[in-house]
Amino acid sequence: MATYKQIFGKQVKFLSSDPTTEEEGQVWYNSTSGTFKSVVNSGAWSSGSPLTTGRNSSTSTGIQTASLLMGGKSAPGTPNYTSAVEQYNGTGWSNETGIPTNTIQGGGAGTTTSALYAGGFTAPPPPGATATYEYDGSSWTTSPGSLTNGRTNLGSGGTQTAALVFGGSECPVPIKKATEEYNGTSWTAVNDMGNSRYQMMGSNVGLQTASLAIGGYFPPGGSMTEVESYDGTNWTATTALPTGEGNSARYGIQTAAVAAGGSPSNTTSLQFDGTTWTATPSLATAREENSGSGTTTAGVIGGTAPISANTEEYNAGTTVVVAAAWASAPALNTARALGGSAIPSQNAGIIFGGSPYTTATEQYNGSAWTTVPGTLNTPRGYISGFGTETAAVCAGGYTTPAPGMDFVEEYNGSTWSEETNLPTTLITAGNCGTMTAGLLMGGATLLPFTSGLASTTSLYDGTNWTAGNTLPAARGQGMSGGTQTAAFYAGGYSPGYVATTIEYDGTNYSAGGDLAMGVAPAPTAESGFLGSIGTLTAGLAASGFPLTNSVNTYDGTSWFTAPAYTTSRNRGMSGGTQTAAIIAGGSAPTTATEEFTGDTSAANYKTITTS
Repeated sequence: MATYKQIFGKQVKFLSSDPTTEEEGQVWYNSTSGTFKSVVNSGAWSSGSPLTTGRNSSTSTGIQTASLLMGGKSAPGTPNYTSAVEQYNGTGWSNETGIPTNTIQGGGAGTTTSALYAGGFTAPPPPGATATYEYDGSSWTTSPGSLTNGRTNLGSGGTQTAALVFGGSECPVPIKKATEEYNGTSWTAVNDMGNSRYQMMGSNVGLQTASLAIGGYFPPGGSMTEVESYDGTNWTATTALPTGEGNSARYGIQTAAVAAGGSPSNTTSLQFDGTTWTATPSLATAREENSGSGTTTAGVIGGTAPISANTEEYNAGTTVVVAAAWASAPALNTARALGGSAIPSQNAGIIFGGSPYTTATEQYNGSAWTTVPGTLNTPRGYISGFGTETAAVCAGGYTTPAPGMDFVEEYNGSTWSEETNLPTTLITAGNCGTMTAGLLMGGATLLPFTSGLASTTSLYDGTNWTAGNTLPAARGQGMSGGTQTAAFYAGGYSPGYVATTIEYDGTNYSAGGDLAMGVAPAPTAESGFLGSIGTLTAGLAASGFPLTNSVNTYDGTSWFTAPAYTTSRNRGMSGGTQTAAIIAGGSAPTTATEEFTGDTSAANYKTITTS
């Protein structure tokens, strides 16, 4: 009998622990567990960060870590089309420059820095549009080349300078089998497909010289199983789908394509290798009228009918990806909002004060909150805090009937002591740093909050407060992070809730990126925050106003959506890092605590058993 080494050219290793990296199929014996193990290849869909604008009937192009999602229908009813464009970086979505017109069901091609959008609907009634738009990663221009056949719900593929569109309709008729090629300047009609079809707007497969038309819809027959391949000249029938499929997300290349979801809404996911269609793990959420980007090993789909911001990622390989998520953690002992926090890491920090106005301090060790004997000398809420669980600063605040406070207290791990007062009363300022290098930005001097906005900067050295340069505009109740010499201050009230970010380098302020969640008109604004999470180049914003579960991450340039937490709240206490954060309390008030863990991956080890 042949041995394992003779068959595979490798020995079975004898190890006391599982290795950190191994090739697929390698076998070893773990002497600690007494089992044989191997690394296997597998794939799965998992929840991703939501879109900033929920929608269906959008168009996608790109790859999983650099994908564009363009246009779509953003609300029920007609038309409610959007020009909004979002980019996915493999972790979350960011808002980008919108298409020049509100549009749905167009064809897409190219990359995030060289994209194309053609056809679609710009407004009812029909016919479909003929306009073509090009994107360079920052701005859109209208191409002089227009489609010969105006159409919507069309299939597409290729690059910005060598694109292909096919099928579609003028809604509801006629149904097209016409094909056109784009050379970067103009469109040319080429050979038709064998089958007329529409419901193709989620189709972006392959190149101008090697594309696929997958499924679709043709009345009265309904959803189609027919698949055709294009070689740059002719369309040829190839292996049909197992079942009819329209309005599904289709992406990849001619010999490695994906078709997922479709009408009626379903979770089916299929892959094509150029010859055979194979079922892969199902989507987590049934969907239709969606679009996607990527490859057979790394894909992303955003949005679905009726209107949704839901995103899913597909990952396949010898590693298992665990999607970023919030999870419930031990509750606070005292329900509160608007307290101060000094939480440098997810497993070590304190919160103090809060509303209802209290002196209570609670310490977290990653397993439980403990109310410690040391209490604030003055009960208060609307606090600015920073530092660590053994070296914390509580600055300013409010308690009835005071208009605001300038009191400052320090915590040494057991007791609070009165220290040098602030230069002025201050509530809910942006805050970050340490006890010996702290920073307060903006805030307000009194309540009601909107009447006393501040533009001051206060620097703390552990003993004294020093005035820094003023903010470009007064603002308070924003989300902050970083250090005394490298900080961000995002969202808040300035006046009116804003989505803008300012960055501080220890001396001057400059403009940063806008929050991906944006800011809705009052009373539904989502960009009022409290707390301090992360750094200037790896920040996180959570706990909006009035009540939200929206979360964004920051890379020092742009904000991206992140998985939402489960308990909607505002004005909660927060801390930690971008990939290991914690949020506790908040209005109504609540004791609810949640922890955030960023994406993780691990080798896909399997124990080998015999029967």
